[in-house]
Amino acid sequence: MHIGISRPPTPPHPTPDIDAALVAKRAEEMGFESIFYGEHPIRPVDQPGHSVHAHGVPFFQDTLVALARISAATSKIRFGGGVFLIPEHNPVQFAKELASVDFYSGGRLLVGAGVGWSKVECELLGGNWDRRWAQTREIVQVMKKLWSQETVTHDGEFYQIPPVQLFPQPASKPWPPVLIGAKAGEKTFAKVVDYGDGWLPAFVTREDVANGPAIIAAGRRRMDELAQAAGRDPATLQITAIIRGPQIDGDIGPGQRVDRRLVARYAMAGCDRVLISLPTLLNEADIDGALGRIAEAVL
Repeated sequence: MHIGISRPPTPPHPTPDIDAALVAKRAEEMGFESIFYGEHPIRPVDQPGHSVHAHGVPFFQDTLVALARISAATSKIRFGGGVFLIPEHNPVQFAKELASVDFYSGGRLLVGAGVGWSKVECELLGGNWDRRWAQTREIVQVMKKLWSQETVTHDGEFYQIPPVQLFPQPASKPWPPVLIGAKAGEKTFAKVVDYGDGWLPAFVTREDVANGPAIIAAGRRRMDELAQAAGRDPATLQITAIIRGPQIDGDIGPGQRVDRRLVARYAMAGCDRVLISLPTLLNEADIDGALGRIAEAVL
């Protein structure tokens, strides 16, 4: 199983955010397999926060730019959007950008696909809030066509595309894996089997982290059943789990720590990759200490 890290999800954050290239370079040197960055282009001011963003969305650096910087600063580590807010992107432009990053990195991109929680943000950036998952499905379908076919047309609910071509195409074949980022549930697993290449759940509370392996195991069984019924090979569907890492002392609950034993439980449950979320990095001097503590605990 692969072990990576993800960007700290909660405030406080420095403004501007710590350069992703610096974090990824050290993560690669320490032996982490991957690094994921979430996406929120703006902070809605008049909309209440949600979940891990209860106190407001941090001022994230642009995720695509962050991944491009990671690609240029590293040679081995894989990287992904965890998650990209798919309805906020034009499918043709987004397919071009992702294909370019994947091509020039030698096939190191992973595409987490989600919809976010903010109606304000979604609609401001072109999403259809009431139909956000249907729009996501169509965007992913369009991108996969553009990534794998020489000439593409499309006539859908949200997008009509005349015959076009897109180059470069991704180095990953047939395309960079698209991981559906949503909570466990029948609708999520149906999405994964319908148009995804895997599942990207996040466990952000102490209870979630402790119960995550059981949730993963049940999800793995159900995804396998749905894949077989749909004629898909279950082995082609991967699971990458983000788990809330140590924020202060490493504890996530009574008698439970983020360590090798916990990671092993996720692996036994059916995870292909576990991402440990970093604690808040307030300056560049924090990078080595934060990464070093996680590396010592889980690698």
